[in-house]
Amino acid sequence: MSQNEPKKDFFISYNKADKSWAEWVAWYLEAAGYSLTIQAWESLAGTNFVGYMHNAIISSQRIIAILSDNYLNSLYTLPEWAAFFADDPTGRQRLIIPVKVAECDPNKLGLLKAIARINLVGKEEASAREELLEEIRKVLAETGKPTTAPPFPKSGDAPRYPGTFPPIWNITHLRNAYFTGREDLLTDLEKAQTSAITQAVAGLGGVGKTQTAVEYAFRFAHTFELVWWVNAEFKNSLRSDLADLAFKLGLAKQGATEQQEAIANALHYLRTCPERWLLVLDNVEHPADVLPYLPGGGNGQTLITSRYNGDWGKSIKPLTAGIWEQSQSVQFLEKRVGRADPAFGELARELGGLPLALEQAAAYIIAKSKSGADYLRLFKERRMELFKKGNAPEGYHNDKVATTWEISFRALEEANPAGAELLELCAWLGTEPIPFSLFLEHAEELPERLAATAGDELEWDEAIGAIKRYSLAGLSGEGLTLHRLVGLALRTAQGTDTARLEQAAGLLRAAYPSGDISGKIEVWEECGRLREAGLAVAGYAEERGAALEATSYLYNQIAGYLQYARADYGQALGCFQRALAISEKTLGSDHPTVATRLNNMGLLLKAMGDLPAALPLFQRALAIWEKQLGADHPQVALGCNNMGVLLYQMGQRAEAERLLERALDIFKRALPPTHPNIKVVADALEVVRGSGS
Repeated sequence: MSQNEPKKDFFISYNKADKSWAEWVAWYLEAAGYSLTIQAWESLAGTNFVGYMHNAIISSQRIIAILSDNYLNSLYTLPEWAAFFADDPTGRQRLIIPVKVAECDPNKLGLLKAIARINLVGKEEASAREELLEEIRKVLAETGKPTTAPPFPKSGDAPRYPGTFPPIWNITHLRNAYFTGREDLLTDLEKAQTSAITQAVAGLGGVGKTQTAVEYAFRFAHTFELVWWVNAEFKNSLRSDLADLAFKLGLAKQGATEQQEAIANALHYLRTCPERWLLVLDNVEHPADVLPYLPGGGNGQTLITSRYNGDWGKSIKPLTAGIWEQSQSVQFLEKRVGRADPAFGELARELGGLPLALEQAAAYIIAKSKSGADYLRLFKERRMELFKKGNAPEGYHNDKVATTWEISFRALEEANPAGAELLELCAWLGTEPIPFSLFLEHAEELPERLAATAGDELEWDEAIGAIKRYSLAGLSGEGLTLHRLVGLALRTAQGTDTARLEQAAGLLRAAYPSGDISGKIEVWEECGRLREAGLAVAGYAEERGAALEATSYLYNQIAGYLQYARADYGQALGCFQRALAISEKTLGSDHPTVATRLNNMGLLLKAMGDLPAALPLFQRALAIWEKQLGADHPQVALGCNNMGVLLYQMGQRAEAERLLERALDIFKRALPPTHPNIKVVADALEVVRGSGS
C-alpha cells in the first residue's frame, strides 16, 4: 500500500469454517459500494500469508469479525482483531464490528463481550441483508459516508444466503452438530466445485467419510442449485436414486420410462446444464461399480465416499479421510458430552481417534450418566461387548464398531485369503508399523498359504494391494499399520483359537536378534524396529497361556535391548521379571534357562546399583548351573565371574578373588587361549588382587 492510497473500509476476518458467511457479507458490502479486503478472494496460491495479513490490517480502517465459536476457538483470528483493539480499546471509533452468524459460548467472548454486535442468527436472507447494511450504515454515518447504499450492480450472480438449500435437494441425513476437524479435506473439496472433477473420499470403516460428505453438502449448499445424494452401496439403489433425479427434473415419468433411459437423461442434464450441482455417490464398493454412472463433465462436482483405497484410475481423484488427531478426539468428546473430563485424553488414545468409536463412547456416557473414568474402566474390561450394545450412530450406515469392518474383511477373505491371513497375524503384533521384512525373511514361520505368497513377489504385491483396497490397514513402502480397533475386532473374531497367535509369536521368536546383545550395536536398530511388535505378541500370548517358550525368549531379548541400547532400566526389569516367571512356570525352577534369566536380571540390578538385590539372583543362577551342567561347565565360570565382580563391589574382596580364580581356571581348561572371556576374567582378577596390596 502506497502512502497516498486510501484505506479500505473493511477487513473481513473469519475462520475458514465460516468462509461462506464471510463471502456473503463481503459480496453485499461491496455491492453496496464499500471497499474491503477478504482473504478468500485475494490470498491466492503463492501468497505469503503473514505478509498478506499484515498489509490487509494496516490498509483497512475497520475489521468485521464473522463471529461464531469457530472464530473464538481459532488461534489465528485473535491477532487480527487485537490489532484494531489496540488502536481503539474504548470502542469509540467503532474499529471492530462483530457480525454474529452462529450462537457463541459467552465464556469465550473475552474482550469482545463488551462490543455491540450485528446479529444475523436465525434471520431470513432478506432481513439479514437489510440488517447488515443498515447497521454498517449507522457505524459509518459519523464519518461522512452516504446514508443510503449505492445502487446494486446489475451484473454478476450473488451468492445465495448461507444455510439456504438449493431448489433440488434430497439429502435425508441430519447435519452433525458435533462435526469435528476435516477442514483441509473440506477445502480440497471446495476447490473442485466447478472443475467437473470426480473426487473419492476413501478411508477406514468408521472414520466418518459419509459424515464429511454430509457436512460438505450442508456447509456449501448455498453454492449449488442442485444437490443429489445417491446410495451407491448396491447397484439397484444406485440406479434407482439416479432415475429418481430424472423424475425430479421432469425428464422422465414414473412407470412410463425405462430406468436406463431415465438415468441417461439425468446424466445428460448434469453434463449440459449451466447451474452448479453436487452429486454424492455414497458408500461405493469399487470404482468399476460407478464408472458408467459418472456425469463426466458439466458445471458441477461428483463426490464419492468409499472404503476402497486402491487405484481409482485417471478419472477419479482419491482423497484420504484419516483418523482424528488426539486433540480433535478430545475436543469431540467434550462437545458431544457437554463437559470436560480428565479421562477423555486416555479414552481418546484407547479408541485410536476413530470417530465412530468416539461417537459410540460419547453416546454411552450420556445415556448411562457415566464419567469418563467409569467408561474407560468398563471399556478396558469389556471392549467388544460395549461396541455391540445400543443403536448404531446416525449417519454411519447402521454400523457399530463391532461390525463395521466385517463386510470388508469377508470381502478380503474371498478376494485374497493370504491377505486375510496376514491381517490375522498382524492383529497380534500391536499398533506400531510392522515391517514387511518380518514376513518376507521368515516365511517358514507363516501359515502354508501365506508362506507361499511371501515367496512370490507378484502374489505378495497382490495380497498387500487387496488389504489396501479394503482400507483395513495403513500402508507405506516398507510396512503396514493396523488400527488398534481393527486389531481388536480381528482378535475377537479368532475367539479361543490361538493358532494365529502362536504363529505370530513364532515369527517374532525367529526374527528377534538372539544371544547376548549387550555389545552387538549392529543389531540394536533391528531390535528397536521389532520391539513393539514383540511386546504386543508376548503380552497377548502370556495372557492366553500360548507359545510360552517364545514369549519368555522375547521378554528376555527385549529386556536386553532396553537395558543396553536404551538404558530404560525400569521397563527392562519388568520384562526380565516376566521372562523369569514364564520360564519357571513352564520349565521348572532348576532349568538352565531359568538360571540364564536370573543371571540377566542380576546384571540389570547391578547396573541399577541395587547390589543386595542382585546377589541372591547370581547365587541361585550359579547353583542351578552347577547342578544341571556340572562344576566345570563354562556357564558355571560365567556365573562365578559375575558374582565375583559383584562381591568385590560390595567389599567382599576375598570371596570375590576365590570366585574369579575359579572362573579363570574353568575358562582356561574349556576355551581356546585367545578367547576374550579369559582376558575379561584375568583383568578383573588383577584389579581385585591389586586392591589388596
